[in-house]
Amino acid sequence: MYDRAMQALYTLALNPYAEATADSTSFGFRKYRRAQHACATIFNRISRKCDAQWILEGDIKGCFDNISHEWLLDNIPMDKSILKQFLKAGFKSHNLLSKQISGTTQGRSDHITILL
Repeated sequence: MYDRAMQALYTLALNPYAEATADSTSFGFRKYRRAQHACATIFNRISRKCDAQWILEGDIKGCFDNISHEWLLDNIPMDKSILKQFLKAGFKSHNLLSKQISGTTQGRSDHITILL
């Protein structure tokens, strides 16, 4: 319960900063943003003759598995010792505890992050 509470507090503190500095056309993993918002933005960006005629969609395989801990520590405005603990925390999935060696978890609902 303590770990969940700490994560919730940091989420509440960091979300306003993240929303204020994030790209306005980024829709993934953001509160109050949905696929419908992305579709509306795309429509508005390609609806005129002089607009772009192509849309490129991509998915970076293993993106979350390879996020640099050093970059996060240098760029996320929070207590570095707590962030290090979050980054190295293990996760529990289907009653199996796994250690986080690199990257970050994606916050899947079947994972419970545990600070070790």
